[in-house]
Amino acid sequence: MKENSKKILLFLYPSNDKPIWLDLARLQELLPHLSPAGLQSSLFLLDKKDLLRIDKTQSQWKYSLSSYGQSQLEELFPALSANHEQWRGDWSILVFLQAPKTDANFRYLRSYLTQNKAVALTRAVYLYPGEISLRIKEELQKSYKNAVLVLKATDWLFGDDFKVIGQKAGLHDLFELYSSISKELDRLISIKENEKSFMKQEKSSFFSALNRFLGVLEIDTSLLTYYFPEVESPKKILAKLQNLLRI
Repeated sequence: MKENSKKILLFLYPSNDKPIWLDLARLQELLPHLSPAGLQSSLFLLDKKDLLRIDKTQSQWKYSLSSYGQSQLEELFPALSANHEQWRGDWSILVFLQAPKTDANFRYLRSYLTQNKAVALTRAVYLYPGEISLRIKEELQKSYKNAVLVLKATDWLFGDDFKVIGQKAGLHDLFELYSSISKELDRLISIKENEKSFMKQEKSSFFSALNRFLGVLEIDTSLLTYYFPEVESPKKILAKLQNLLRI
């Protein structure tokens, strides 16, 4: 999915569990580098894929996220999903047995699992929080019958899971990144509430924070709030970004 589309869907995501409706003017503020025609084209394509709802009752159309769009976004960014917020430490364990001829040394599968938020414990063992996703199941059934074993574990009996998973998934780095973004957004919210508008420098800071947030979401394996419950959740940080667009 293109970056512009990701940003549109993110800002329409119900971060406070209430639908968000934005008109073209607000969305244009989010994507100032896009021409009005380019923005309309992006919205048309998203609507064509059934990712949007459109309110056409007013002179200015308003856009919101469809239920299908929300599901797609949560699949793309699992850290936004309520299912992962409720995760309590159970794992699916994927053990590589013998590579099929179609994927020598499991090269493709390793890349595929990493892109789909699995954690590489070793070269032949991957961990996935909770039950493996339907997407991974379908891939295994299609190309890796008798080549991969999937087990379920609910207890960590020996070893420091905080240390092992923290290192393998880079959780401390994620913690620092989210904390830094959150503090910057608090600063920008204070400025905008007092000044009512942004100068060029603050606008640059807003888009920098947005791009950093998007980058962190891309690599977030959705384990952070379990191991670092004190960190602000991605949904709360997203709510701050959305708030800045509406103030």
